[in-house]
Amino acid sequence: MEQGEPKNQNDNNTQINIENDKKPAKHRHLLLMILLALLMLFTVSAIVVTSVIIINRTTREHRTEIIEDAAKLATTYIDGDMVEEWMENGQDADYERTADMLERILRNTPFLQYLYVYQIKEDGCHVVFDFDSVDEEGELEEAGAFKEVLEFDKSFEDAIPTLLAGGEVDTIETVDTYGWLLTRYEPVFNSEGKCVCYVGADLSMKGVHDYVANYVIWITVIAGIFLIGCILLGMRIYIGARRADQMDSLLERQKHDKELTREIIEAFAKVVDLKDAYTQGHSFRVAKYTEMLSRELGCDEETIEKYHNIALMHDIGKVGIPDSVLNKPGKLDDDEYNLIKSHTSRGYDVLKNISIMPEIAIGAQSHHERPDGKGYPLGLKEAEIPRVAQIIAVADCFDAMYSNRPYRPRMNFEKVVSIIKEASGTQLSPNVVEAFLRLVDKGELRDPDDHGGGSTESIENIRNDK
Repeated sequence: MEQGEPKNQNDNNTQINIENDKKPAKHRHLLLMILLALLMLFTVSAIVVTSVIIINRTTREHRTEIIEDAAKLATTYIDGDMVEEWMENGQDADYERTADMLERILRNTPFLQYLYVYQIKEDGCHVVFDFDSVDEEGELEEAGAFKEVLEFDKSFEDAIPTLLAGGEVDTIETVDTYGWLLTRYEPVFNSEGKCVCYVGADLSMKGVHDYVANYVIWITVIAGIFLIGCILLGMRIYIGARRADQMDSLLERQKHDKELTREIIEAFAKVVDLKDAYTQGHSFRVAKYTEMLSRELGCDEETIEKYHNIALMHDIGKVGIPDSVLNKPGKLDDDEYNLIKSHTSRGYDVLKNISIMPEIAIGAQSHHERPDGKGYPLGLKEAEIPRVAQIIAVADCFDAMYSNRPYRPRMNFEKVVSIIKEASGTQLSPNVVEAFLRLVDKGELRDPDDHGGGSTESIENIRNDK
């Protein structure tokens, strides 16, 4: 027995060495997964931080442009040759007309809180005009009196020498008892080119933090969903790779991967629909109509499912559009319309790097392209437009007109069909419209609850509904 002990001991040592060889491999896999998770977390954090910096800077630049434009506009209504006469002889009809114009500028400039005209002298600011902010009832609050002399604000001490000399100063940002303000001084010159006074404008920065915080929430939600989706999908791929030699396991893994991808995409679509209060369920309805049209056009089931998923994400770019524009009840102005149009490019930027489904960005980017080349963002024509985008365009237009919104009922079904017929070849691809009309003839597109009626007025479905 004593001679056998060393042999058993050697066997045990061999077994221990084999087990120890396996542990490092497992540890390496675990370490790799941890490093990958940390890398993705770092990437998401970098995206959030960068987005906050960009939106904060953009908001500041936008409001700076507003105050500069308002101050410059005010100077155009002030006759520099009359200022000294007003200060010497008092107010007259020209003074009153000028005051009315300045008051209109204050009332109609967003975020503008104070508007005033001062003569900057050694003893202080001599009031020529002074308008305070507009209250909740639309009335101007009490402001400084004509010819009143105000002390220099300590926040502007560095600018006083330049103002006394009639020079120009940059926009000043202050946080004091008056709140968080941007202040702009624009010189007013007489006919001799001499600076006789300054238009001062104070613009409130109130709400910037709330706007940035809301943006951070949305970008964090989107980034979080991507992160969770990538982690889950990575885990599925890792587990499935270990069973690649078993066909049944491989098929099962592929099935689950498709379901997981579908669930992730549907989660994103819900985020988009929650963002837009006027189009709840729009993404899912467009996906359903896209699937129906694809099947009518003879696509195989794999392509139909792919087009369905792409359609679910066609409006993902709306997440980056401010709520004040996206959920505006009335007609959009040109700037707001251009901002809405940017959702195609924004959506493409969000989706273009998703490797598990490279085509998913196509629908977001190209669903507003038109066969006549008048679409956006690229102005593609006819066959240049991706097939899936042609199909989504018809589905999108149909749902935009044939769905109830909080601010108006859906359009009459026959009216919708006639509009889509008219758009064939210009706004919409003819063969997709033909497939749409076949579905209409089969009775597959009319809502079962639709027994006639509905609005017959044309809906500007691009500006009001998109």
